[in-house]
Amino acid sequence: MIEERRSFERLNLTKPIDGSFGDFAVVVVEISVGGAKIVHDDPLPKGTQGLLRFTWRGRDLQVLGQITRSEGARSGVHFLEHNEDLVALVNQWASEVLAAQQANADGNRAANVVGDETLTAASAGARAISGYLQYHLTADGWKCHRAQLPDQPEDGFTVSANETQDQIDLLCRTYEGGDVDAKKMTRMIASLTINR
Repeated sequence: MIEERRSFERLNLTKPIDGSFGDFAVVVVEISVGGAKIVHDDPLPKGTQGLLRFTWRGRDLQVLGQITRSEGARSGVHFLEHNEDLVALVNQWASEVLAAQQANADGNRAANVVGDETLTAASAGARAISGYLQYHLTADGWKCHRAQLPDQPEDGFTVSANETQDQIDLLCRTYEGGDVDAKKMTRMIASLTINR
């Protein structure tokens, strides 16, 4: 039971949710009872506090949070208060995912459902977050911004807005330490991660 709960500490959302953090427009891409992962255009420095507001599954939610990490256009938010509605929705979502995984393992396609999508569609939706993150290597280090197109820049690379930070860090290190061919290969790998 503990392992199951750990696997749902953070839930990728099948569809990004528009919301706000304080006065800033954000997109919520991952949620848990203790925090969220958000994507945004404006810089949100570590330590910034604000109300995260969004509507999920027909419920308007708001919870006070603090930015615990910020990597360009992506930030982690730690919730500073408990929200019963959010806890109920996360638990409901996690239960649906577990039931869909079991149905999938049993070959029961009709019960292989999360929300109003099959588990396969839900998983694809989680990977297909609207938009991309474009990383540029400048004299001051890496700069990141949201992009609508997956075009690969000459001074960096572009990945899906939902790419893992570990993968992004690896691409950054490879690009920084590489010659012209390594930089070209890094852009090609980044492009492949978008299309997988």
